Amino acid sequence: MARHEAVLALVRRRQGEHMESSARSQPLPGGRYGATTAGVRLAPDGSLDAELELRHPDGRGETVRFVAAPGEDPAEVPPWRPAPPEPAPQSSVDQTPECEAEIRRLAMTHLPVDAAAEFLGWLRPALRLRQAQEGEVVIAQLGGLPTLPLNSWPVWEGHGPLSHVLTLDLVAVDRLLPELALPDVGTLAFFYYDGRYLDDITTTVGTWDPGTRHGARVLHLRPDLSTRERVTDLLTPAPPGLDAYPAVGLTPARILTWPSFELAWVGEAWQRHGVPEAAVSALGDALSSLPWSGYDEHLVGGHPTPQQSPVEYEVEQLRCLLAGVPFEWGSTEVSAALPRWRSLLQVGSDNADMMWGDVGQLHWLLRDDAPPEEASFTWQCG
Repeated sequence: MARHEAVLALVRRRQGEHMESSARSQPLPGGRYGATTAGVRLAPDGSLDAELELRHPDGRGETVRFVAAPGEDPAEVPPWRPAPPEPAPQSSVDQTPECEAEIRRLAMTHLPVDAAAEFLGWLRPALRLRQAQEGEVVIAQLGGLPTLPLNSWPVWEGHGPLSHVLTLDLVAVDRLLPELALPDVGTLAFFYYDGRYLDDITTTVGTWDPGTRHGARVLHLRPDLSTRERVTDLLTPAPPGLDAYPAVGLTPARILTWPSFELAWVGEAWQRHGVPEAAVSALGDALSSLPWSGYDEHLVGGHPTPQQSPVEYEVEQLRCLLAGVPFEWGSTEVSAALPRWRSLLQVGSDNADMMWGDVGQLHWLLRDDAPPEEASFTWQCG
């Protein structure tokens, strides 16, 4: 009986340690973790053994085995497992080959050869995020609660707390989309003042009013640095008066994206190659019908997909207003500045109860090599 209780106590202690460390150190907020056991068993040789099945927040499984031989104290030993079967082939999340083939076919159909070659050079890779199904890798969480340092939920002074929109695993992004050149540790958490706080439907965040820029934030979080003495990743309840969105895990696919045809430099290229307006329109219609067209999608990196005019104009407008520089739509100075912007994140209206205006999209963009915390925000609806 004493050996049985000793094994059981060891199992319970390890189970508690796992649950505590998972709650403090999960890489993404709202991760699913647990620890289960079938209890202590008596082996034919008289020893007692127990197995503890651990589920980590990142989806990994781990088996821990404890054995107490007759007359000995219990100890942790490697788990016994039969030889694993040959791994089944897994489908790749990299869809760029098929994207490139179809986009190339459309470009060669509608454009002169030289114009098609230049257009294909504009393509940028992106990660298209969709709701994850059972067993699929999760690299982002839409909605739900973030893990934050203590007392650090973003607040727009004079208005209230911002809603948590999405948290992104930077380790996964660095592996799948190194072209974006983001930090390769921690997570990015995106917040936006969307009117959910106390049903404030009168306040709008927009690039036309620099005073509203604090209504959107990006935080670079480092859960890997969390310790008992300095907790940097505590699962944080929403502030009173703010209802969190439902949590949805997102799985990635690497795709290719193209720039808006309304950008000045794109239009100049069409003119330089003598591309008729009808051909440009036909190509745009064909691209927009592709399943990865980007409209009302969640995208990491790549080119943004505007629902109105190019979003690069809007964030450039904000930059000019903050700098006290004149801004004129379509001016030579503004048009020349647009290629310096690159998309960080696009969030579409989604089944996580997110609706940005009339089925709109949120956009965070970076200028040159600015860190993600300095991303500029805008939004559009169709």
